[in-house]
Amino acid sequence: MVQLLTDIFYKLMANGKFLPNSPTLMNAGQPEGLLSACFVLPVNDSISEIFEAVRNTALIQKAGGGTGFAFDKLRPTGDIVASSGGTTSGPVSFWRVIAETTNAIQQGAHKRGANMGMMDVGHPDILKFIYAKHDQMSFNNFNISVKIPDSFMNSVYENPDASHIVTNPRTQQRYTIPRTVDLHTYRVQDLRPFDEIQSDCFTVLDMWKMIITNAHATGEPGVCYIDRVNEDNPTPALGTINATNPCGEQPLLDFEACNLGSLNVSKFVLPDKSGLNWQALGQATEFAVRFLDDVIDANHWPIPEIRDVSLGNRKIGLGIMGFADALVLLGIRYDSDEAVDFAKRLSGFIQEKAHQTSRKLAQQRGCFPNWKGSVWDTKHHTPMRNATCTTIAPTGSINLIARCSSGIEPIFKLAYKRRALDGAEFVQLHPLLERLGTEQGWLNERVRTQLRLGIDLRKIGGLPQDLGETFITAHEIAPEWHIRIQAVFQSNVDNAVSKTVNLPVDATVEDVDRIFKLAYKSQCKGNTVYRDNSRENQVLSALGAPDGSSSSAPRPRPRVTFGQTSKFRMGCGTLFVTMNRDGEGICEVFANLGKAGGCPSQTEATCRAVSTALRSGVDPRVMIDQLHSIRCMSAAVAKKSNKGVDVLSCPDAIARAIEETLASKGSDLKSPFQRMCEECGHPMRWEARCTVCDFCGYSNCG
Repeated sequence: MVQLLTDIFYKLMANGKFLPNSPTLMNAGQPEGLLSACFVLPVNDSISEIFEAVRNTALIQKAGGGTGFAFDKLRPTGDIVASSGGTTSGPVSFWRVIAETTNAIQQGAHKRGANMGMMDVGHPDILKFIYAKHDQMSFNNFNISVKIPDSFMNSVYENPDASHIVTNPRTQQRYTIPRTVDLHTYRVQDLRPFDEIQSDCFTVLDMWKMIITNAHATGEPGVCYIDRVNEDNPTPALGTINATNPCGEQPLLDFEACNLGSLNVSKFVLPDKSGLNWQALGQATEFAVRFLDDVIDANHWPIPEIRDVSLGNRKIGLGIMGFADALVLLGIRYDSDEAVDFAKRLSGFIQEKAHQTSRKLAQQRGCFPNWKGSVWDTKHHTPMRNATCTTIAPTGSINLIARCSSGIEPIFKLAYKRRALDGAEFVQLHPLLERLGTEQGWLNERVRTQLRLGIDLRKIGGLPQDLGETFITAHEIAPEWHIRIQAVFQSNVDNAVSKTVNLPVDATVEDVDRIFKLAYKSQCKGNTVYRDNSRENQVLSALGAPDGSSSSAPRPRPRVTFGQTSKFRMGCGTLFVTMNRDGEGICEVFANLGKAGGCPSQTEATCRAVSTALRSGVDPRVMIDQLHSIRCMSAAVAKKSNKGVDVLSCPDAIARAIEETLASKGSDLKSPFQRMCEECGHPMRWEARCTVCDFCGYSNCG
C-alpha cells in the first residue's frame, strides 16, 4: 500500500498535476527538513518576547518558511517603559529588526525570506505603518496589510467625516490624530484624547484615502478584512487570528503553521476541450489531501510551540493553479459570466472532495486533536482530520515548475520579462501560448518578435482567430471581474484567497477605492492591487507597448563583452565591423574604416541606433531585414570595377555581420527575415559569405 501511494504521488507531481509548496519540494528527505511554507509568530509587548520572535524568525526562514506578524500589541512610539523609566521607539523600529534579520538569512540555496506585516487601523502608529514602504528600499522583504474591522468599513460608508479613533494597546486609552503631526516621527504625546476638540484631526475618510493612495502609489498596503477572517476561524476557543502568511491566503493563529499544495487544473481539461475530467480531478484531490496530511507527520518543527499548535489543528491548504490556462483551453474568457460559473463549480467540487477526504481520514486516523470545541464539533457535528482543507495560494514558484498560469490569476502578459533573485532578467512567452503555437505550427520568429513588442494577438496575421478572444491578459480585464472571480473562490475555500488586481499604469486612486470596496462587499477576506511600474524591480513586467504609451529602455551594457570582427571591402576602403554579445545576445555594433574616407558620422550613428535597438529587445533578424541591400553610390561604382567589393554599403555590411554572428552561434536562420531564393522562393542559408539555396542550387555572393 505504501509503495502504491508513493507511485501515485510521484506520478501526480511528475505529470505536473499536483505540487506541494516549495519547502516540501526543497527540503523533503533532508535532515531536519522543514516542509511547511506558512507561519505566524506573535510579537508581544516586551523586549524578551520581541527578540524571541526575532530568533524564531531566523530559525524558520533559514529552513525555507515564510512568516507573518501582527504589530498591534506593541505600545506606540513615545509610550512609557516602566522598567527603565524611558520611552519606547515604537512598533516600526522593532519591525525593522525583523526585516534586517530576514536580510541576513539566506534560505539554503533557494530563496530569500518573505514576510507579512499587519497592523490594525486603530493602532496609534498606523500612519507610520501605512507610509513605511513609501521609501521602496525599506522593508522590501515584507508585504504589508492594514487590518480593517467591519466597524471601520461601516464608518467609511455611513459616517466618513467622523474622527478616526486609535487606542493604545497598553493602556486602552483612546486618541485622535491631529493633522499637524509629522507622519513619520510623531509620538503618542502628540495625539489628542478622543474626548477633546477634534475639528483638526484625521477623519475615517482621511485614513481610508491614505490607504488607497499609498496602495495606488506603491502597491501597498493591502487590506485585510479581519472580522471576515475570524468569522471562519475553525478553532475560536484557541484564540483570535491576528495575521496571515506572507501572501495573505493563510490566516493562522499565533505559532501556527500550514502546508500548502496546488492542483494544476489545466491538466484536467479533456483532449477535445469540451470540459474537465471531473473524475480524474476528484481522484487527484483525494490523493492531494492525503499527501498534505502525511506531510504534517513527516515535518520537522523548528520551534516546540509551532509543533504543538500545528499538530493540534493539522491545517492544510489545497488550492489550484493553471486556472487561466484552463479557461483558454476551454474557450472561455476570464472576464465573463461563464468564467465565474466555471470557477464556482470548480471550487465547490474541490472543496467538497477535500472535505470528504478529510472526513475519511478522520475515521481512519482520528480527528485533529483540537476538534472538540471547534466549529466542526459545535456547528457542523462532523469529524475532520484537518481544521482547514483548502486555500488559494499564489503558487509563485511551483507554477514555474508546472509551466502554467499562477493560482487563479489571469495570464499576466503573453510575453514578459521575469526578474530573478540575482537581478538577472529573462524574456519568455507564456508557456501555454508557446505550447499551442508549437503544436499548431504558427509560432515562428516573426510571431515571437511581434509578441515581444507587445502587439495584440488579434493583429498578428496567420494565427487562429479564436486565440485573441481567450488569451486575454491581466491589464485587459476590468477590475470588477478580478474581484468576481476572487469572491466566488472565497465562497468555497476554508482559508483565504491570494489575489492581486493588476492595474495598468494609468489606473487612478478612484479605481483602487472601487476595488477595495467591492472586495469588502463581495465577502472577500482581503485584497491587494498593483499598478504597473509603481515599483522598481518588479518581478514580472511587460516588454514594451507599441502604442507609444510606454517604452522599454535598453538593457545596460556589461563591463566586458565578447564578439567577432568581420572584414568587408568597400568602395572607399576596408570596413571592419565588430559584433559584441552579452548574456542575452548581440548587444552592440562598432564599425571602422581602415583608412580615411567614407561617411564615418553616418556609420557611427547607424551603429549606435542598431546597438540601442538590440539592447532594447529587437530581434537581430529585424535589423538584418531593415539594413540589408541598402545601396551606396561609392560601393556601386567600385563594385563594377573591383570584384573584391562584396557589400552594397556600410549598413549592408552591418546586416551581413549580424548574419555571420548569428550563424557562428548556430542560430536558426529560417525566419521571416531570412533571404529567400530569387529563383524558387525557398529559404536560403548563409555559407562562406554567400547565401545558398539547398532546394535549387542558386547562390548569391553579394
